[in-house]
Amino acid sequence: MASEIVDQDELRSGTASITKGQGNRLTYTSTFNFLVVTDSRYVTREEVLLQTPGLPVVGLIYGAINAVCVRKSATRTTENALYWNVSCDFDTGREDQKQDPQNPGSADPTTWIPVFKIDGFETRDRVLTMDKSATPKPLTNTAKQPLTPRPTESITLCSFSFTQFEDPSQDISVFLDRNDTVNSTTFAGRGARQLKLNIIGAELGFFGNFNAWNISYKMTYDKATWDLKVLNIGSGYLDAAGKLQAYRDGINGPVIIGNLTTGGARLTPANADPEELTFKIYDELDFNTFIRK
Repeated sequence: MASEIVDQDELRSGTASITKGQGNRLTYTSTFNFLVVTDSRYVTREEVLLQTPGLPVVGLIYGAINAVCVRKSATRTTENALYWNVSCDFDTGREDQKQDPQNPGSADPTTWIPVFKIDGFETRDRVLTMDKSATPKPLTNTAKQPLTPRPTESITLCSFSFTQFEDPSQDISVFLDRNDTVNSTTFAGRGARQLKLNIIGAELGFFGNFNAWNISYKMTYDKATWDLKVLNIGSGYLDAAGKLQAYRDGINGPVIIGNLTTGGARLTPANADPEELTFKIYDELDFNTFIRK
């Protein structure tokens, strides 16, 4: 089957409008009509829409104002079975992908650059170990003992989401293993382990006549990192022989919660500030290796 666009000037119908969107943003919408002729009356609407050279591709950006082709439809003319009226709708308020700047004409969605949108929030409770003064110090009483009960804070973290089309040959386990991971290196201007990635959707199908995975991601930013931080304290300590001993107040005094060195020994002097321990509780991935930006 072969089809081609007849001179566009033969169809002078079309519409255009500008409306006010969110945040006083102006949204431009328009419809362009094309006349397509085929070499057979037995072609299908899908063949006309997907295989006619020169027709806009749904999902790609066109024009100086970056309007996205959001819809395309075809109707066979009643006068001649070889001719089709094709209508293409464009909208500047519907952009959810960017084309690869190195290949702006590419219809392959696996080359498109995802658009990141801040669209959610996540609450996280964590135990506080240090105050937030200019010179942070451990949260202890004047005897250098941890506060009881342990102070906590509830923080609201910003989340941003994006959708990315990826190689269809990848096994779904690749995406499952990306869930609940943090960035091992700097990504999008954020430091290592400050971003946590979650998979919120995965679909394998055809998009713009291209086979691809359609993956929806969410990232949540915590400037304090997603590591677990605790004071290095305990009711026992390691003696010189490496054996665990009860941490007592004096020789025969009651067992207390005391401060420890990084090697597990009693911290001296007894009134020294406790040390802080950091644990990496999420697997790390280099987001730069699979997220396009």
